[in-house]
Amino acid sequence: MKKSPKALREDVLAVSGSDGRPRLIVSRCPDCGTYGFPPRERCASCHRGDLGTEEAPVEGTLYSWTVVRELGRLREGFTPYAVGQVDLASGLRVIGVITGPFDSLSMGMRLRTVLLPQGEDEDGNDLVGYAFAPTGE
Repeated sequence: MKKSPKALREDVLAVSGSDGRPRLIVSRCPDCGTYGFPPRERCASCHRGDLGTEEAPVEGTLYSWTVVRELGRLREGFTPYAVGQVDLASGLRVIGVITGPFDSLSMGMRLRTVLLPQGEDEDGNDLVGYAFAPTGE
């Protein structure tokens, strides 16, 4: 029997965020407001330490993307996929895989954070990472 999904990196992904949806975990400087993803111990802008963490917004807009169509010598079984930069908040731009048909992607389209299967751990838990998927709006 499968157990509940488990984040591959629990320091960057809350499988069930405060509203039950998967959310990225970020640091944010209380002095200058700079975000860090993955969360940082020290602010990249003002160098303050002791940064706390918070959940990032679940939805954002697509800033840019590319489609990976080849993987060099490792071509057997390779399927093209999209990778993009997603603005989740002012000053918070995250890179991730974009699921779904990539021929319909457009700058500014709405995306949401989703779980991306990454295999299983030794206890049979489904390991997951994050990706982004179009909201359909």
